[in-house]
Amino acid sequence: MAVEPLSSTNASVLPSVNRVPGVLRHLTQLSSSFAYDLGNVSYVHVYATPVQPGTPTAPPTRGVGPAGLKYIRAAQSGPEGIACVDDAARAALLALEVYEQQRAPAARQLAEAWLSFVLYMQEPDGRFVNFIVDRRGRKNRRGATSHPGGVWWTTRAQWALARGWRVTGRQQYLEAFRLSRLAGTTNLKVVALQVLALLELYLTDPSLELQLRIGKLCDRLVGCDPTFFHDRAGSAELEPWGYHQLQAVACAGRLFSRLDYLAACERTARTVVRPLIEGQFGLVAPWAKSPACAYDVSSLVLGLEELYRGTHRPIYREQALVCADWLTGGNPSGARLYNPRTGMCYDGLTDGVVSQNCGAESTIEAGFVELARRRLAR
Repeated sequence: MAVEPLSSTNASVLPSVNRVPGVLRHLTQLSSSFAYDLGNVSYVHVYATPVQPGTPTAPPTRGVGPAGLKYIRAAQSGPEGIACVDDAARAALLALEVYEQQRAPAARQLAEAWLSFVLYMQEPDGRFVNFIVDRRGRKNRRGATSHPGGVWWTTRAQWALARGWRVTGRQQYLEAFRLSRLAGTTNLKVVALQVLALLELYLTDPSLELQLRIGKLCDRLVGCDPTFFHDRAGSAELEPWGYHQLQAVACAGRLFSRLDYLAACERTARTVVRPLIEGQFGLVAPWAKSPACAYDVSSLVLGLEELYRGTHRPIYREQALVCADWLTGGNPSGARLYNPRTGMCYDGLTDGVVSQNCGAESTIEAGFVELARRRLAR
């Protein structure tokens, strides 16, 4: 695999914000590093909120980030930490996508910096821990959302490592991927992420063995229900966040010329995506709730984009753009949550009110939406 070498600078050193493409700027401001093994490991703070210097609520200087951001520790499921593989892996995926499209050296530098955290969080047996608890990089090995081998952060780490290998050709990413295992799970959202991870490898090594392995996972997604992709077998209720099934099966259908996969995606788009759009993103069955944050729409945008690429039917391009517009005012409240120039996205809507927090997940997922919007708008 021929790729241009990165500069001799330590890959985990963060570039200055003014060198970074817009969709990655806020993530850069959310990032910090700690020293480890003769180098640096870079991570993304999970949550943050803007701070106006000099106000009575301003925290001590050491708690304020470079752009006047107060970092917030995650503690939704007991003690969690300040940064996690879930976010670092997705940030690396986004940065690698930016690098592929724009060839911006700073984007690749960021990707490698965040992948340094993914590598750091892998245990000797190949499993991944999710959270660090402090700026020294101490791992949370006992938390409910951080214990070694959790399926969500393991699969996201694998996806980022697979793309890192494909884009950069760095052997250490492939070796780390091979050291880990695809976890057995009944969660079909995670199965879809596993498909996306393996498809990254397939793009570099299109072997029949890998195609068959991916096909078995896709068959689980397709075979669950003839009308639409489920989140879990035996339950028709869907959560809008992380509905990666559409993207995964559509991508596999396009790459493998599987018309049955594309037909299953079209049925899903007709059965559950179109009613959501026609209902102006209100509560529509079988969705358990209406979209309230970037992650609730990002996977729909990417899935519809893949379906458009696989079928060339304009309706899916149009639907993807409507879903993308949810972030910039096309939601029931009419609020704009995302600024592509700064790369900042607010964390979501509650009863029509915009959250003033601006953490990692929403910013990352909004970045994916913005890149897809640009591709579709050409």
